[in-house]
Amino acid sequence: MSKQDRLLTARNRLFNGVDFASVEYMLERCSVKELKVGENLLQPEVDNAHLYLVLEGELTVHLVANETLRHATLHPGECAGEISLVDGKPPSALVVATQPSRVLAVPHETVWSLVDSSHAISRNLLEIIAGRMRNDNRALISSQNERAQFQRQAYVDALTGIHNRHWMKDAFPRALHRCTQSHAPTAVMVADIDHFKRVNDTYGHLVGDTTLKMVADCMAKHLRPHDLLVRYGGEEFAMLLPNTDTDEAQHVAERLRTSIAESEITNEDSKFQVTISIGIAPMHNETPIDELIGEADQALYRAKELGRNRVEIF
Repeated sequence: MSKQDRLLTARNRLFNGVDFASVEYMLERCSVKELKVGENLLQPEVDNAHLYLVLEGELTVHLVANETLRHATLHPGECAGEISLVDGKPPSALVVATQPSRVLAVPHETVWSLVDSSHAISRNLLEIIAGRMRNDNRALISSQNERAQFQRQAYVDALTGIHNRHWMKDAFPRALHRCTQSHAPTAVMVADIDHFKRVNDTYGHLVGDTTLKMVADCMAKHLRPHDLLVRYGGEEFAMLLPNTDTDEAQHVAERLRTSIAESEITNEDSKFQVTISIGIAPMHNETPIDELIGEADQALYRAKELGRNRVEIF
């Protein structure tokens, strides 16, 4: 080992607080490995029998053999391959050089000899492994948070903040199935903002967006906690009311219609109000959700024909 490599090795985390001169002779069987940019040091499912001490350069760790999924970066003074050292199994990650790099390859049996000879080396190795596990846990938590965020973005309407039609395709059938299994009455409602095109034409689309958000907020506020609400279309909303018979569904619908009709939307110096029409379809004979939505739509169409701002039952 050259004088320069000796200095670089002595600075590795494995030898923190260790009299390196007292253990240097144990590294006689070690060799320096040079890596070109893009060259793999460790690969998943390929046996590894060394702990690698990074002397120079930079390496990155990827959880799969894909350089777009960077998990960690290794710099001089750090190690690679410590998990294989402990469990005796092939690596689960890809380690690749992102700069021209040099590493000291320490055979596993040499590492264990070092551990047997020094409590400080044992402690350092434990700290290295613990740090790797902690980093893996952080990555897992981050991945779970990102997944939850992506799911929320996929299932929530960006404008109104309530669930969207994509979420409805899964949630409504499941809720309907539970009610069917327990023989509980259920109703589906479809609501539409009356003359919404007139709002957009008169006040502009930004005010139209404000109107949609107001209606959605009002519905969410006046529905019960177990009711399901989605933005079904442009100005159309769908609701599933579990454990709800026709009379109670009509009562809920009238409460929604009244609360929205009494709300004001402010646009600079003017104020205006909107109304909604609602169609209700009670579940009967284990009716599929698509059929119930169609029946509620027909009831909504009749409410529109009869003058709007009203509730109709299929």
